[in-house]
Amino acid sequence: MQKVATSAWGRHAHALGLGLVWLGLALLGASAGLAADSWAFAHARVHALAVVTENVAGFSPGGGVVYRARLRLRAPDGTWVQVLDPAAREDPEFAVGTRVPVLYPRGEPAQAQVATRWRLYPAAIWLALWGVVAFDIGWVIRRLS
Repeated sequence: MQKVATSAWGRHAHALGLGLVWLGLALLGASAGLAADSWAFAHARVHALAVVTENVAGFSPGGGVVYRARLRLRAPDGTWVQVLDPAAREDPEFAVGTRVPVLYPRGEPAQAQVATRWRLYPAAIWLALWGVVAFDIGWVIRRLS
């Protein structure tokens, strides 16, 4: 037996729920595609561990103070390389002495940059989170309508 909708909400809830379920699935699919692309990018780079030696303060274009991590890592040829991470933050992201994963193009350790999951996959992570939220809300609306 099918429920009979008597209000405007009831008449449109099923369609709204179905739309949110499909939106959630589309966002999860897009997230998977972006994650695969980011993985391929990272897979083609050299992976290493670096130590944060200091947080260097500087000025942002907007006029505030930002911090960038200075990293020290050993190149494959055994030499030590110091690199200033290109990503700037309003607060120091890592404490001095912290070991962080880095990536760099083969033969160019001077271009190393921090490669945490949130730095490698930010769009994929956010799309996945929003996809799960949309899917869950749509599923609940469909079950209640």
